[in-house]
Amino acid sequence: MFSVPRGYTDGFNGWCKQVIATCLTAFLQTTILYVGLLTYTQHALLAVGICLAANEVPRIAQMYGLDTSVRVNMMSVSHTVSLGSRAVKMIASAKK
Repeated sequence: MFSVPRGYTDGFNGWCKQVIATCLTAFLQTTILYVGLLTYTQHALLAVGICLAANEVPRIAQMYGLDTSVRVNMMSVSHTVSLGSRAVKMIASAKK
């Protein structure tokens, strides 16, 4: 903030973009997760897919130049997919 009056606005602009990106991704992730939970009663597999899609919002925002300081971690992706597949198997066995 002290550099803005001196004309150095690059850091301030980057900070503003990061705040906007964080707010946007938090809103979109919450909305998508809520839609996934609403869908869960009719289509469990579709709901799990929607909830997994919410995890991709920060990566998509980065493609449009919005820095959310979230980097793709393949171990996190692997754990999320395995957790989702176990949840689907558990739901499928409970319905039988």
